[in-house]
Amino acid sequence: MNLFKLAFRNLKNIRQNMMYLGAVTFAILIYYTFLAIRSNEAMLQANELYGKLGTVFTGSSVILALFSAIFIWYSSDFFLRRRKQEIGLYALLGLERQQIAKLLFLETMGYGLIGLLIGMLLGTVASKYFVMLLAYVMGMSIEADFSINAGAIGQTVAVFLTIFLLIAIRSARTIYRFTLIELFKAKQQVETVPKVHPVLAVVSVLLIAVGYYLTGKPLLEHFTIIAPVLMLCIIVGTFGTMSYFTIFLLRLLSRRLRHYQGTNMILHGQLLSRIKSNAVMLSTITVITAVTLTTVGTATSIYYYIDRTVEEQMPYSLSVTGKQAEAEKLIRSSNQKIESRSMVNVKNVNHSFQELPNPLSFTTSYETFGFDGKPGQFSYISYSDYEKLAKSNGKRVLPEPGAGEAIVLETFKGNDLLKEPVQSPIGVSIKDTHSSFRITGATNLPITQLYAKKRLAFAVSDDAFAMMPEKAAMLTNYQFSDERTDDGLIKQLEQLYGKKAETDMAAYYPVYAMTTATTGLLAFAAGFLGLVFLLATGSIIYFKMLAEAEESKQRFAIIQKIGVDEQEQTGIIRRLVGFMFSLPYVLGLVHSLFAMQVLQKLLNYNLVLPMSLAIGCYTIVYLVYYVMTVRAYRRIVM
Repeated sequence: MNLFKLAFRNLKNIRQNMMYLGAVTFAILIYYTFLAIRSNEAMLQANELYGKLGTVFTGSSVILALFSAIFIWYSSDFFLRRRKQEIGLYALLGLERQQIAKLLFLETMGYGLIGLLIGMLLGTVASKYFVMLLAYVMGMSIEADFSINAGAIGQTVAVFLTIFLLIAIRSARTIYRFTLIELFKAKQQVETVPKVHPVLAVVSVLLIAVGYYLTGKPLLEHFTIIAPVLMLCIIVGTFGTMSYFTIFLLRLLSRRLRHYQGTNMILHGQLLSRIKSNAVMLSTITVITAVTLTTVGTATSIYYYIDRTVEEQMPYSLSVTGKQAEAEKLIRSSNQKIESRSMVNVKNVNHSFQELPNPLSFTTSYETFGFDGKPGQFSYISYSDYEKLAKSNGKRVLPEPGAGEAIVLETFKGNDLLKEPVQSPIGVSIKDTHSSFRITGATNLPITQLYAKKRLAFAVSDDAFAMMPEKAAMLTNYQFSDERTDDGLIKQLEQLYGKKAETDMAAYYPVYAMTTATTGLLAFAAGFLGLVFLLATGSIIYFKMLAEAEESKQRFAIIQKIGVDEQEQTGIIRRLVGFMFSLPYVLGLVHSLFAMQVLQKLLNYNLVLPMSLAIGCYTIVYLVYYVMTVRAYRRIVM
């Protein structure tokens, strides 16, 4: 039998390597799908954000290719370790090392080609539905067809053939790195109990605690300085916790009375002998879990609150100034139905900030056109207009301010934590004929959405408003019955206002469409990358535990001989595998929860529901991997 026939016969034994082939195929499937979506004709024709689409998918495909290379490289270790005795047998039967190396090379490349073929075939079919899913989350309406993209196929083949070529060369070199006796003793493990380092264990936990502390006020006040320190503390603390604290904890448990109950002593001994060699793997998976949950949770949360985000930027369906009659004529000829209309006179006044006596205390930070003593432009409306505006927006009407008093309108609330704060009490300095105003109340009432920058706005008495020398601008705000659709009205309005369209009109729909497309694209990419990371980390633990199961056959044979029944052995396996799965999962989950707290403060949103959905999906897949690993481990040792 020549080498090609022998390699082909080994490749037909797919059942034994089904998990590996499935994981590799999935990585190729997702990578090819990303490339196919980027090049899909329907997306190119319907999507005006092609620049962003191409950038996001190109970046995601690069990350995916690197992660797939690491994952496949690591996974191949498991299968190589399982076959060391087989390789030794080939050598014993007279095959030369060069021939065995060529055999390993052929088999590795064979599995790579099979994975490429299946992955790209499935990707061609799946890309249509992924394009439809992407179009849905981006709020687009397109008709996707099955298509084969030569560029995507060529790039996928080039990337993964390179990965498999490197792995094949590495596998082939294995025969030159081990002697015959080492190959036959590959499954015999010399186990030693690791040393305990209490100081390093405590320092590791303290580093994580410091990182958690920094996620609070220090990070928000000095983000660029604290963020790198925080990441360093969390990562170093995580590796230290896996390498030292877990050993310290297990040794502490071994001194308890419960250590000698049932099969605890066997389990603790198994964990202690393995934890040191698994520390790097568990630490890496912990960090990846934290990053994945945070990224997916962030993207899910932002997408979940699209309506609220756009509402804060564009509180009205349409705001216009000037040409009100022509604009309303266009509105009435469209499919939009006007639910409400509010008209308000606004005077914009240049002022400088100066603290004045104020009985109220405000925590919100405001942004104007000027800081550091430079003039800032504030907006003023009369109390009469304020009263009408408040009633039309369903707000409580505050008492009328007297002479020298004003109501502050928090016209644009939102992400105020990163803006330069204005200390309270606040007031407005006098300038020329303008009066200074004492703030008597505050309300979140948007007067318009025309202004490009966020600014303070005030409601003053009708007399004070009339005395201001600035010319008042008439602003008209509309609320439509269906502001999320557009039948060409926005384009007609832009033509009406011409060059002044950017300053004299502002509509809800363009911002909503842009925000939905951008956040939907990011959510799509984050979700699929997160799924790949999850499957890769789950597979790594799966392969690692099965490799340890091969090495633990003799130990479980001894356990059976001393009278441990099958049910107790299954209990040992469940707890052993459960420890390896739960340790990085729980610590990674806690890391991500602290990270999401920061995001929640920045966005000022309640992220419990979207984050719970992301954690729930992640947990379900993890549990599936746990059950599969327990069953496979049990089949090997029992």
